[in-house]
Amino acid sequence: MRIALFTDTFRPTLNGVARALGLLVDHATAADHEVLLVTPDIDGADRDEPTVHVRIPGLTLPFYRELKAARPWLGRANRARIRAFAPDIVHSATEASIGLLGRRWATANGVPFVSSYCTNFAEYAGGYGMGALEGRVWALLRWFHGGARLTFCPSEATRRDLLSRGFHDRMRIWGRGVDSALFSPARRSEALRRAMAPDADVVLAYVGRIAPEKRIDLLLEALPEVRRRTSRRVALVFVGGGPALDDLKGSAPAGVHFAGYRTGEDLAAHYASADVFVFPSDTETFGQVVTEAMASGLPVVAPARGGVMDTVVPGRTGFLFEPGNASELADHVLRLVEDDALRARLAVEARAEAERRSWDDIFRRLFDDYRETLSGLNPSVTLRTPKRTLASR
Repeated sequence: MRIALFTDTFRPTLNGVARALGLLVDHATAADHEVLLVTPDIDGADRDEPTVHVRIPGLTLPFYRELKAARPWLGRANRARIRAFAPDIVHSATEASIGLLGRRWATANGVPFVSSYCTNFAEYAGGYGMGALEGRVWALLRWFHGGARLTFCPSEATRRDLLSRGFHDRMRIWGRGVDSALFSPARRSEALRRAMAPDADVVLAYVGRIAPEKRIDLLLEALPEVRRRTSRRVALVFVGGGPALDDLKGSAPAGVHFAGYRTGEDLAAHYASADVFVFPSDTETFGQVVTEAMASGLPVVAPARGGVMDTVVPGRTGFLFEPGNASELADHVLRLVEDDALRARLAVEARAEAERRSWDDIFRRLFDDYRETLSGLNPSVTLRTPKRTLASR
C-alpha cells in the first residue's frame, strides 16, 4: 500500500505528535508499505529517511520556535513527485499548512483522504492571549476534518469532546503506545537523582513543553502548599523547554531543577529517577508523556480532562484533580508524598498498565482502518499482514 503522509511536524522535532508519526513511518516500512512524507524543511532532519520525502520551505514561528510554518503551496515539481508516487491514501496528520496541502491534493486528485486530530489548537489560543479566536478555530477544524473519510483521535475522551462540538461521527481511535523497554524503572539512577535534587526525600517530575497552555502555573502554586503540609523534603524537576522557560526559571522557588531537553535513554533515566509524575495540562488530546512516566514506574497526578483520562485510573495508576484547581492538585501530590506504600503500589500498577500498550498493536489497528477506508474503492490495493514487527526485529 502507498501512503502519502502530510504533517507540519516530524522528527527530530521533540513533541508527542512528531514521535508518533516517526513511529508510523517505521512501522509502515517494516510492514512493507511505501510511504511518501510531506513535511516542512525541518532543521536537523535525517536526509536518509527510508521514504520519498517532500520538504516544503517555511518560516520559524516566533512563539513556537521548534516548529516551522511551511509555505501554503506545493509547487509544480512537488506535485509531480506526489503524482508519480501514486498514493492509495492521503493522511493529513495535522491541520496547519502542510495538512491543508494534503487535503487539497487528495481532493483534486480523487484519492481517499483521512485526517488526524492530535492538538487542541482552539483552546491553546487562550494561553497566548487570543481566546477571542477560539470559536473561529473550532469552525476551521470542523471544516478541515469534515472532508475526511475517517478522522483519527488519540483517545476516547477526545472523540467525545469533538462529537459534542459538532464534528462528524466518522471517527476512530488511533491510540498511543509506549516503549516499555526504553521507559522502565530499571533506568533509575541514584547519581542522577542526587544531581537533580540533592537531599530530597521525594522528587516530583514534569516532562513536556514549558508553555502557557501546559498550566505550569498550577505546579508553582501547588508546590509551596505541599511543602507547608509535610515534613518531607520535596523537589520538583522540569524536563523540556519552551517559550515560558525563562520566566519560569525567574519565578521558581528553591528546590526546582531544570534539566532542559532530554531524549532516548537520558530522558528515560530522568523519568525513572523521580517518584511522582505531575502533569497539570488540561488541553491534552492524549498526553504521551503520561504513558512514558507510567512505564517508568511513576504514579501520575493529572487533571480530570482530556486524553489523560484514558490512562490515569484514580487510585490505581494515579489521581485526577479538578482542572485548574491547584489546591486539589496539592492534595493528591501530598497523599503520594506522605504514603510510601501507596506510592509503591500505584507505581507497580502504572507500569503494568503501560506494558499493555503495544505500539505494534496500535499500528496494526491503524492499518486495518486504512484498509476499511479503501475497501471497495480500489480492489487492487492490498494491505499486507506484516511478516515482522519492529518489536521482533
